[in-house]
Amino acid sequence: MRRIGVIFVWMTAQAQSFYTDSLYRQAQRWYFLTVQQEAYLPRAEAAFQALIRKYGPQPPLQMYLYGLTALKARYAWNPFDKGRYFRQAVAQMDAQVARTPNEVEVRFLRGSFYYYLPAFLGKREAARQDLATVAALLQAHPHLYRTRYSSEVLRAIVGFLRQTGWIPADQLQALESLYAL
Repeated sequence: MRRIGVIFVWMTAQAQSFYTDSLYRQAQRWYFLTVQQEAYLPRAEAAFQALIRKYGPQPPLQMYLYGLTALKARYAWNPFDKGRYFRQAVAQMDAQVARTPNEVEVRFLRGSFYYYLPAFLGKREAARQDLATVAALLQAHPHLYRTRYSSEVLRAIVGFLRQTGWIPADQLQALESLYAL
């Protein structure tokens, strides 16, 4: 029984420690740079794969890889590749949200991806739900997210929530106050 307890403590430490890893912070930057420029995609992908090898398949790390698959769809020239990457990304993201619905990054990454999709693809309501969940989680657990994310990341998340126009102004003000943004 003692051995199980030691393994659990080790696994818990491994699961949480990627948030403080400098490679994780760099991988996040490369991910968001990839949104603007395809050239960062290989670096971001390699960094998240390295983090998964080091810390295991943590949901946020996996979700970033799924987001990179979505970006491959965006940058693909071949329409067949574009469609294949898109379908793969949607299936992976939906499955990850179903497995871990209360992970801020998981919901934020899918919500922000779906936000930019054309309405006829039918993902607008999922995007609204994802981003409302992000706002609610950030509001409910500021002590957790202040330690987990840099102020730069929190500012970007709250800024995007504001940009959508879907989150009530009083909730956005509460988030800005909670996180001193």
